Amino acid sequence: MNVPEVPMWSAFRAIAARIGLSAENVAEVEREEGVSRIQDPLRSEVSYMVRPDPDWTARIGEAWKETLENSRREAAGNVQIPDGLLSVANADTPESGVTVTVAPGRYDVMFTVAHLGSVETHDYEEHISHVFLLLDSDREVALIEPLTDDEGIELSIDAYCFAFSPAGVLREIAGDHLGRWTLRIGDLMHPKSPERADSSLKSIRIESDDKAGAVIILYGGHGRRKYPLFRMTDANGNNIGVMIDFFVDNRPW
Repeated sequence: MNVPEVPMWSAFRAIAARIGLSAENVAEVEREEGVSRIQDPLRSEVSYMVRPDPDWTARIGEAWKETLENSRREAAGNVQIPDGLLSVANADTPESGVTVTVAPGRYDVMFTVAHLGSVETHDYEEHISHVFLLLDSDREVALIEPLTDDEGIELSIDAYCFAFSPAGVLREIAGDHLGRWTLRIGDLMHPKSPERADSSLKSIRIESDDKAGAVIILYGGHGRRKYPLFRMTDANGNNIGVMIDFFVDNRPW
């Protein structure tokens, strides 16, 4: 399986441009093997600790192969994509999102949970670091690369709550809740439990009233809102899956 080397660097350069870092600053960071501390060009009292090292792209492959350190794989269920149009959207705003043309069929949704901190030091956290949607779950993936539009621009999703469904199904299901959709998601994600006051789920699956379609919703990421989309293809170049990298860094500094 090939894993791209571009996305982490392109994401870093976009952030650097927003901060106002010079080309020299960017080049210096990209040359470094470890952590770099960069001073804000407008506020001398502020500095940034950054580490967009190239090995980040290796983590995509490790997550896919279930060899990512301090993590585990979980299944969220599946969605049928009969017409080959897969919607990846901000769950809170069903009209937003990206529609990806994929091979028709059943798509299994799996995600990687990254562990941060430890119970002993009272700072243990869990965050979804990657999510994969794959045709029938057992197809041979030949390539993972950034998903782009017709003009070659890399696509991303700006959200913290993500929905995966056949095109139009999320809008249909959300419309059934008449202005309470976000509250409905919260109720399902955090079911009341007499045994556990902090009961919460990593993902939920909701079927449409006629059972013809379904949407899978999950929370992803940690402190960031815009995440890149990747396509997963077979040896013939057919889109047989989609992946999102949530940039959860659980490596020791």
